[in-house]
Amino acid sequence: MKFSDNLIKYRKKAGLTQGQLAGMLMVTPQAVSKWEKGSYPDSELLPELAKALGISLDTLFGLRDDDGKVDLERETVERIQQLPPEEKGKFVMEHIYSMICAYNSNASPESMHLPESFIRETFAHLRTDNELSVARLNPDMQYCCFMRIPENGINSYFSIQPRIMELFSFLADEKALRIISLAETLGRDNIITKEYIAKELNMPLEDVSDIVDRFDRFGIMWKIVANTGENSFPIYGYVHNVPLLGILTLAESLVNFLSYCEPDIDIWNKAPFRAENNK
Repeated sequence: MKFSDNLIKYRKKAGLTQGQLAGMLMVTPQAVSKWEKGSYPDSELLPELAKALGISLDTLFGLRDDDGKVDLERETVERIQQLPPEEKGKFVMEHIYSMICAYNSNASPESMHLPESFIRETFAHLRTDNELSVARLNPDMQYCCFMRIPENGINSYFSIQPRIMELFSFLADEKALRIISLAETLGRDNIITKEYIAKELNMPLEDVSDIVDRFDRFGIMWKIVANTGENSFPIYGYVHNVPLLGILTLAESLVNFLSYCEPDIDIWNKAPFRAENNK
C-alpha cells in the first residue's frame, strides 16, 4: 500500500476522524486530508503520527504487517524495483544463496553471504524431502534451479513419452545445437531464412531445412510466409525459450559433475520419484 492508503486504513482502525487526528498533531484537518490524498507530513511529525495511530513507522509505510512482522515480500519487491537493471540479477542471486544456506539450521547469518570470488567452480546444492535446488555461483555464469517436490513425486508430473525422447535425440545433433547457438545471438524481432543459416554456419541447406522444420514442430521456431506479390517464401522467427536455455546450461554443469558444492545440504529421506508412479 501507499503511505496515504495506510494512513486512511490505520486512522479509521484507530476510530479517529481527520479532525481528531489533526488535533492530536496540532495541525489543520486540511493537512491530514492532503496527506491522505498523496502528500507527506514533515519528517518531524512522522513519529508523532505513528504514535497517534498506535503503530510503528515501518507499519505506517507498509514495511511491516499490522502485527509488527516484517513484510519480506513487499520489502524485496520494492528493493528490486529500485535497483538499476544491471544490479537486479546480483541481488536475486545473493538472496537465493542465502535462502539455500538457511536450510542448514546450524549456519550463522554471517556465513550466508554470497562470496565475491571463488577458487574453483562452485555450486550451492540443496536436497530435502520437499525441495531440490542447485545454483551455480561463479560470476562468469550464475543460475539457480529450484524445484518443489509434489506430494506424489516428480514422476507424477514428468513422464517418459515419445515427444521427450524425440527432443533429447534432437538435441544430441551437433548441427541442431549450432543452429540454436546462432539463433540465440539474434535480437527478439529478427526474422531469418534457411539460406541465411546455411550460409552463416557453412552447413548444407538440406540439413538446415530438416532441422528448422523440426524446430517449427517443437515450437522452437515459428514459420510465416512472406509474399512479394510475385512469389512467396518461408521466413522464420526464433522463440528465445527459457526452458531450452536452462536445459543447455544445466547440461554443461552436469557433464562437469558438479564437483564442488558449498553449501551442500543433503537432508532427504524420501526419493523425489515415487515408486507407485513407475507402474
